[in-house]
Amino acid sequence: GAIYLLTAVALAASCVYSLWRAAPYLADARLAVLLGGTMLAVALMVLPYVRTVSPLASDEPHYLLIVQSMVLDHDLNLANDYAGDRYFVFYPERLPDIHGIRVGDAIYSVRDMGTPILAAIPFAIAGRTGVLVLLSVFGALLAAQLYLLLRDLAFDRRVAVLAVAATVFVHPFLTYTTQIYPDLIAALVFVTAVRLVQRGTATPLRNLGLASAFVGTLPWLTTRAWFVAVGVGLVIAYAALWPRRDVVRRVVIAALPFSALVLLLCYLNWRLFGLFMPGAGYYLIRDQQEILAYAPQIGLPGLFFDRAFGLVPRAPIYLLAFLGVAALWRRRRLYGPLLAALFLGWVLYLAYVGDLATWHADGGPPSRYLLAGLPFLVVAVAGGLELLLTSVGRLRAVGLPLTALVIAWSGFITFVYAVLPELRYEYTAQIRDGNPVRLWLEVGRVIRPDVQLVLPSFYGHDLATAALALLWVVVAISLGALGSVLSRRRAVATSTR
Repeated sequence: GAIYLLTAVALAASCVYSLWRAAPYLADARLAVLLGGTMLAVALMVLPYVRTVSPLASDEPHYLLIVQSMVLDHDLNLANDYAGDRYFVFYPERLPDIHGIRVGDAIYSVRDMGTPILAAIPFAIAGRTGVLVLLSVFGALLAAQLYLLLRDLAFDRRVAVLAVAATVFVHPFLTYTTQIYPDLIAALVFVTAVRLVQRGTATPLRNLGLASAFVGTLPWLTTRAWFVAVGVGLVIAYAALWPRRDVVRRVVIAALPFSALVLLLCYLNWRLFGLFMPGAGYYLIRDQQEILAYAPQIGLPGLFFDRAFGLVPRAPIYLLAFLGVAALWRRRRLYGPLLAALFLGWVLYLAYVGDLATWHADGGPPSRYLLAGLPFLVVAVAGGLELLLTSVGRLRAVGLPLTALVIAWSGFITFVYAVLPELRYEYTAQIRDGNPVRLWLEVGRVIRPDVQLVLPSFYGHDLATAALALLWVVVAISLGALGSVLSRRRAVATSTR
């Protein structure tokens, strides 16, 4: 498996290097297509291996069960599907639980319906493999859109190529092309909606309508994405109202697609559960499981730095996002509406996810709940790369090798996850019982010292967790302060030329 997957690594490295060298001479649209094509090729190379050696886990078979019922029975009643054995074609044994609500003799899933609707035709053609190919295509489209988003923000072509490649070809983006969840699709929808409102008050009517439609699809994909929708929706509303001309038509065009999609979702839930509201399934089970823990002091640092579930230990390239925030702040006057939509969608979503009792989303690969809002951090990573690449002297001499090191580590962990997919899954119950993180246990066979020694564990029994968490927060704040200084120096140097 390692030898086979090294060919995917070689393909990605070769294509990215070639694109980086050719970037100044290629049009943006062509570069976007080539980046997306490379992402698709790499994802399709990883897919057959992971598809063969890794069974479905957690919520994945339940999503496919909905799709199977739609394709074979043309309904959403899963009672016969859970009772039968047709799902053995994609799951090797009896499902241990039912992710649904009984309504009379029927069982309707609590899962959001956007992904099953999109996956119906691919599943009818090629089963689970067809759905994974679809997700690989969405991953390729996301890579292309992220590059175009960075160009919308006037990042240099080479910086944009490097930032996209350093993030989409590593965890969690590449990992989730072989996982059946809606979060990767939600990230693509988020980026697309943001790009459509980039002109702010001068946003054309067509863009307003399309942005409204994309935002309206987010609640269909995942109920959590409501907070992304609210953030981007506020900017769409501003773009519709502020010109103070042709206000009625602009408001109607900006509101109608979103309203229609939300009302359609409410109607579907009314037909299934008897409640005319979005997210009715989750509302009905609110008393059966804790949803909000109101503990952001655990959830927020945990999402980024936790030993078992954090983003940064697996993809330290995102440390550059803290460095690059200041570079985005410097662009606010020229690209205010675009940055406002990107930031509001991300920060509202992050605030909600950080308060969830299940912020860790165990049972799936780490950082699943961060994925829908992650495009903001990709843009911030581009800002960090821009500052390092334009720096001089000792900072450049130290910063660029460190950047190469964090990119290499991010790629290495992604490679380990691809070769040994079972390492993707950590469970809070096992961590609470004192079990080591499976990923670091495996990595510790070849790398010393133990990576876990410098990482906090918010679900473990490590007495050093508070000190380690504080240390990582200080590192993040220090990087932000350094980025602010570098950004000011760059602005002064640019103005004196």
